[in-house]
Amino acid sequence: MIRILAITVGFLALTFFSVETNPQGSNNSIRVAQELVARLDQALLKSNQGLIKANLILIRRSGETWSWDVSIFRKEEDTLYLFESRGRGLEYKILVKDEGEQIYAFNALSKKIFRKVDEEKYESHLATGFSFIDLSGVSYQANYNPIVQSDLKTADHSFKRVSLKPIIPYFYSKLILLLDSDSLRPTRLDFHDRDGVLFKTMNIKYGPLKVKQNQKFVKEEHANRLEMLDLNTGSISVLEYTEIDKEVKPDPSLFDLANLNR
Repeated sequence: MIRILAITVGFLALTFFSVETNPQGSNNSIRVAQELVARLDQALLKSNQGLIKANLILIRRSGETWSWDVSIFRKEEDTLYLFESRGRGLEYKILVKDEGEQIYAFNALSKKIFRKVDEEKYESHLATGFSFIDLSGVSYQANYNPIVQSDLKTADHSFKRVSLKPIIPYFYSKLILLLDSDSLRPTRLDFHDRDGVLFKTMNIKYGPLKVKQNQKFVKEEHANRLEMLDLNTGSISVLEYTEIDKEVKPDPSLFDLANLNR
């Protein structure tokens, strides 16, 4: 509960005490904005192939906590998520094909497969702040147009700010991306619903991540923690990556829809 309040206060401080400077609308500004959005895609581990291990934690406003161990298999344009809890074992699978064009969800408890289309892709997964489309790994650069690129200053920090409009709107009407002015690292992504109302915000944290490649483990700096604050429910969802194993070569059958319920 204390953590939720701290993040909420920090978010409000950034919202109310920030000042935008130097808004631009030139072609050069749009090009720069596109480059900044590309940095978001690069930061979110979307290009890593093999096996990625993570933890997903849901902290409700009441302080109640739920957690899952997550295994993410990636091969070219396909991704398979496995969500396991200590009490129930495997609970859920998400199959993403063709870079998010097709999304399938398998509920291991009900033994049912659902195809997520259009607005269904924006439904909350496991009651967390992450939607299916958030987890799908779709390219922000390919699916959103940067419409504003400006500087944003707070009491103690400065950011690059990019406003994004979806090319094909379904539920998110606008995203606001903040990047650290010095390092140009993406630090926050704000999500606005179809009415233009801010309803959740994702903070991006960086730290060392264990990576296995060429039969060796090394520590690499990555965006290893995504903290999603749901302003409607007051819950915090944390997706924390713990390891990347690039030596794992997933079999193509792993991404076959016919095998999703096995």
